[in-house]
Formats: sequence, structure tokens, C-alpha cells
Amino acid sequence: MMWVDQDELAASAESVEPLPHSVTRLAALAADPEVDIREIAEVVSLDVSLTADLLRRANSAALGGRSKITSVDQAVIRLGPAMLLSLAMASSLGPRMGKALPQYGLQAGDLWARSVAASVACDGIRSRAGTPLPAETATAALLHDFGKVVLARHFGDRVLDLVAVAAENDGLDLLEAERAVFGLTHAHIGCVVAHKWGLGNAIVDGIAHHHESHEGLSPVAAAVSLACTMSIDITAPEPSPEQVQRQVDRRELQSPLFGILHLEADAYSDIVEESRRRFSELAEHYA
Repeated sequence: MMWVDQDELAASAESVEPLPHSVTRLAALAADPEVDIREIAEVVSLDVSLTADLLRRANSAALGGRSKITSVDQAVIRLGPAMLLSLAMASSLGPRMGKALPQYGLQAGDLWARSVAASVACDGIRSRAGTPLPAETATAALLHDFGKVVLARHFGDRVLDLVAVAAENDGLDLLEAERAVFGLTHAHIGCVVAHKWGLGNAIVDGIAHHHESHEGLSPVAAAVSLACTMSIDITAPEPSPEQVQRQVDRRELQSPLFGILHLEADAYSDIVEESRRRFSELAEHYA
């Protein structure tokens, strides 16, 4: 294992640029099932930049509204707290997550696309699951890989190359390679950042366990983990027979999650297909 000053790394994670206060406040409100939409509208309205960006995104043809959204009140009503929070996060974090991370096999835009796809998949899971899931579940999915951005910024390309080498030479998956090189993973670092941003326990929990699949997970963590797996299939080109088989294999590895979510196993393919169409439609207002 490479020697890593984990206190220094944690400090680097905590020094990540904060989210705008309006976004963190919006996250807190979205987590409240009894929230008054007028309070959400007020928070957004007080941030001129966020208001302008949300109205631009909300008026994407992908949202299917017949009339143009001209006020924050209309945006809140039409989008709902979950979508509104995801778009607010997109406004703040999209540029940071758009860079290439070749050590993880990600070209420019790939990390952001995978993150958006996971968020879209979470919406599909949430609508079908027999277990109630809070509005911020999709935001946890959107942020699940942000720890990779922090690791890349802290260590730089040369050191991150060690992760790719460890994965290739030792036959490790990238998560195991991170543990071998750093003694921790991007999931841990993502938790530190989310906690620093004050995003709430549900989002922190979803980020922490997004690579796990066992019966002890919370419903939010199970949904984010399943959505993370689905995002691979959602963003892939039209699948070949080999890719279809790998999709089946991935689904079987995630079988404990279906029980937690009270979700039928055969819903996996349906959610992936629906999410692939929706992801294509939504790309414009997440850009």
C-alpha cells in the first residue's frame, strides 16, 4: 500500500469549494416530506444565478411542458423537490465533474453522464419500489462518484496512474485498487465531502455504500447502489449479446438489493430501458 496521510487527504476533501447556501438549504428542504413548496420557491428566488439557471433547465423541451415556465413557483410545481434539487446540484457541480479521468476509464464528460444516468435510474427505482424512498435519493446517486474528482485533484495524474496499474497488474477492480494504493476509496472521500456540505444522512449513506450489495444496506443505499450499476447499462451503446449477458450478471450480483427495495427482479431491464430513453431526453437540461 502506498503511504497516504489520511488526515491530509480528509482535509483536502473538506477544503472542496462549498456549495452555494441556497443549494444546501434546498437539500435540507427536499429531505422534509412535509415541506411547503412556497418555502422552496423562496430559497431559490433569493439566489438570482440559481433562479436563472433553473428556469433555463426547466424549460428544456425534455420536460414536456406545453407552456413556458416563467417563475420559480411554476418550476417548483412542475418539477417537484427531487428534480429541482438534482438540477440545482447540476448547476453547481456539472463543470467540476466534466473532466476526463482516464485512470478510471472515463473520458471528458463520462463521469458526469454516468452520474446523471444513475440519478435518472434512481427516479425509476423510486417510482417502482415497494419501499418508500426520500426525494434526495436521486441526488445521492448524482453525487455517488464525486470522491473520484477529489482524489484526482489531490493526487494528480501521476499518482492516480498507480490505481490503474494496480488494477491491471494485480487483477483488482478499481475499488480494490484504490484501497491497495490509498487505504481508502472514493466512496469514503465522497462521504467526507457530502458531510462537509451538510447534505444530510440519507445522501451521505447513499454515497458511502454505492458499491455494496448486501441485506444490511438502508433503502437509500440499496437504491443508489442499484442505480450505479444500472448507469453502466444506460450509458452504454446498443448492447451486443455479450453486453446483454454482462447486464444479466450484474443484475444477479445485485439480487439482495431487490429484497430491500421490495422491487421485482425483472424490473431491472425495464428501468434500464426507460432510463436510457429518459437520459437521452434529459441530457440537454443537465448540460
